[in-house]
Amino acid sequence: MRKNNTEVYKSAEGRRLLHDLYRKHLLALDVPLSEQMVETSFGDTHVMYYGSPAGMPVLCFGGAWVTNPLAMRPFIEGLDLEHIRMVVPDVPGGIGFSAERQLDASKGEYGQWAFQVMDTLGIRECPVLGYSFGANIVLQLCKEAVLCIRRLLLVQPAGFTKGASSKIEKLIRMADKEEKQLTEEMLKRNLAPVLSFEHDDLIEMTKMLFLHAKVAKGDWKELRKKDLHKFRAPVGLVADKSDYLFPGEEVMKRARKIIPFLEMSNLTHLDGHCGLFKNSEHTREVMASINDFLLRDITDAH
Repeated sequence: MRKNNTEVYKSAEGRRLLHDLYRKHLLALDVPLSEQMVETSFGDTHVMYYGSPAGMPVLCFGGAWVTNPLAMRPFIEGLDLEHIRMVVPDVPGGIGFSAERQLDASKGEYGQWAFQVMDTLGIRECPVLGYSFGANIVLQLCKEAVLCIRRLLLVQPAGFTKGASSKIEKLIRMADKEEKQLTEEMLKRNLAPVLSFEHDDLIEMTKMLFLHAKVAKGDWKELRKKDLHKFRAPVGLVADKSDYLFPGEEVMKRARKIIPFLEMSNLTHLDGHCGLFKNSEHTREVMASINDFLLRDITDAH
């Protein structure tokens, strides 16, 4: 198999397979969607749009190691996409069609990149959503572009709790396994702390990721109170009590100390870090609260 020298994929064939998986996840969606490429100083960025073009733009960030349409699927399926248009860039250095260059979190490059994407798209101000590891990006954007975030929603967010790094390292040890060792049974067993129910797409994504991508833990630092001391937009927070990576009670406790204006907080029981992917009445209730928070300015105006 021919190798290449990118920072993302182990081979040209691996890139093709993961890009095919991305398109497969797009085809599974039944919503209006479109895409475009934009230029930034960190390389080209691929941006997906989900929902009606007439909807209110909401800039969204998930993690780098799950395809954009799969990471955002709970929101794509659960939000009111007649009134919301999700704007979701592929993170550089992650799985997707953006530049294959790892950004440096210690230098604030993720925040700089996200602000450049907003500027290039002509988005002067909008609600911003950060889900899971995408919250790290959003929190850097808060420091970079204080006045551009109308309201901030953090869902099961990274950046607030200690101890996550060692848990992540334990999970990504699966990347050292040979293909024959990455059986469905082994993946389910190792993913049990974050995925406690059947979900074929997440299992397949994990296997493809560990086989074909160069998975790195990242160099994120815990958020500090001074990082948000100038931030004044309303903040919504959804954390899960049984979240293995970012325990909800710990997230809530720390968030209340460092977020200036916490307008909405919801400590859920979603059955783990991937709980939003579970089709349940409780998940739908949580998504309804997220939808209400994002659309609150429009609702209040009427």
